[in-house]
Amino acid sequence: MNELPSEVPVLIVGAGPIGLALAAYLGKQSIRTLLVERAEDRPASPKMIVVSVRTMEFCRQLGLAPAIHDWGFPLDHGLDSVFVTSLRGHELGRVRTAPLTMAYDTPFSPERERPCPQTWFDPILKQCALAQSSVQIRFRTALESFVQDEDGVTAALRDASGQLHTVRARYLVGADGYASTVRRQLGIQVRGAKHLDVSMSIYLTIPGLARHHRIGEAYRYLFVGDAGVWAVLTTIDGRDFYRLQLIGVSDADVHQLNVDDVLRRCIGQAVDYRLGEVSSWIRKSTVADRFSDGRVFIAGDAAHAHPPNGGLGMNTGILDAWDLGWKLSAVLQGWGGAHLLDSYDIERRPASARATEESLRNYGRLTGERDLAGLLEDSPAGRALRSETGRRLVEANEKAWHPIGIHLGYVYAPSPVVIDDGSPPVGEDEPEYIPRAQPGCRAPHVWLEEGQRSILDCFGPGFTLLKFRACDTTTLERAAAVVGMPLSVVQIDNDEAAALYQKSLVLVRPDGHVAWRDDQLPADCRWIVDKVRGGLSGVAARWQHPPATTAHPGGVSPRKSTEPQGEKACL
Repeated sequence: MNELPSEVPVLIVGAGPIGLALAAYLGKQSIRTLLVERAEDRPASPKMIVVSVRTMEFCRQLGLAPAIHDWGFPLDHGLDSVFVTSLRGHELGRVRTAPLTMAYDTPFSPERERPCPQTWFDPILKQCALAQSSVQIRFRTALESFVQDEDGVTAALRDASGQLHTVRARYLVGADGYASTVRRQLGIQVRGAKHLDVSMSIYLTIPGLARHHRIGEAYRYLFVGDAGVWAVLTTIDGRDFYRLQLIGVSDADVHQLNVDDVLRRCIGQAVDYRLGEVSSWIRKSTVADRFSDGRVFIAGDAAHAHPPNGGLGMNTGILDAWDLGWKLSAVLQGWGGAHLLDSYDIERRPASARATEESLRNYGRLTGERDLAGLLEDSPAGRALRSETGRRLVEANEKAWHPIGIHLGYVYAPSPVVIDDGSPPVGEDEPEYIPRAQPGCRAPHVWLEEGQRSILDCFGPGFTLLKFRACDTTTLERAAAVVGMPLSVVQIDNDEAAALYQKSLVLVRPDGHVAWRDDQLPADCRWIVDKVRGGLSGVAARWQHPPATTAHPGGVSPRKSTEPQGEKACL
């Protein structure tokens, strides 16, 4: 086993999907990274089972999308969510989802949401991270303590043998879950609902379940009784491996669980099964008071904990990793400004709070139907109640399982590293999505080659300047080169894309968010470059446009009119 390094640019604590994703991203940028995990190196339980469309876009940029497409879930397996009294009882309603035989289920992305449980997703991320020579992962190694100063962080790590190691890092990231050691040692408080209910997860192998009912193949079955939805049975592998989740259980349920009785109630008869892991857990909805403290950052569940309803927890954490990953890379590569990392908390905390609130609403949508006495009666009143209950549950929960606006419609505005172009403020879309290219928005998808190449495929680890008209962009390219900011210039000859992006020039960040756009360049582009790379502070960082009558920060003259000065405009 390799020795722990004494010094490393980035130390990540926690090898769940967020820590692994961040390590993989940093490794792709050749940033030396040490990832430590107190647990053993073994497949995680499939607590997370759905990879969102936005997470798939992140994986697409890392080159991991094919592995997630092909991990083994049957492409023709039904993905509907069905409300039932039992599998041999009444079907109340069905939220329909297109099967994976449809490669795209939305016009707004080159990817789609996909089932890829954590048992398979984590190893894909780990393999990507370890394929980078700059990444080292050590399991059974725990963070004991750390101290930080102006230049870095000194961490005490204890390995499986009990030996204590001192590692010096320039930056430390806590991706170590809700009980985060990093967050606790920083003294950061969390706010919100810390105990919504106690639930149980029961992992089961049930061969040939479809033979026991006529509801049809589905992704999840939701069981509804007189007191509302009480259990959810979800396929894990699309074959015979399932997770049964019991909602709102009591201490007696936890300690006296009878799986035979529970399954008989769900299915309507006894079936053969093999019992796997059983665990109880507290459903919560919290957000930390801050996501950073000096040279230390928190991400994923350490920063925001979600009810699992709607699958927003891990997927929101991946966006933490993407935002923090490009900013850490920029600073460590020397082109990120002194204030770039300050924008991580400013951008991600509101976005994470939005997702957490949506998860809480999803929990309410699922559990809101409580007083359903007579639901099982074989009578006109029982049939009417089943029909109305099914209608309400489907209408409410379509928002939870098809929330394209939640995944794609979040906006980083205001942000100290985004330049407002004066467009009307953008409202964040919930749950619908309206593609927009205003600064702070995710740069919208357009096919440049149908089914083959998306405009999103133009984006990479540096900034990308999209040109929708022929024009000279030399001044911006030179301004980026002076500070070493990687910048690719891409000419886009596509009328649909030009209409959607609205401006002739659009500058896109490494995480695919628009940083600036206009129809022309100013005479001196250094202010744009300094702004988007986090090189400005104080009043300079808050300006959305350089004032027309005041000297630019640092003595650079701002654009004084809408006419080009020294460069040809894009007209």
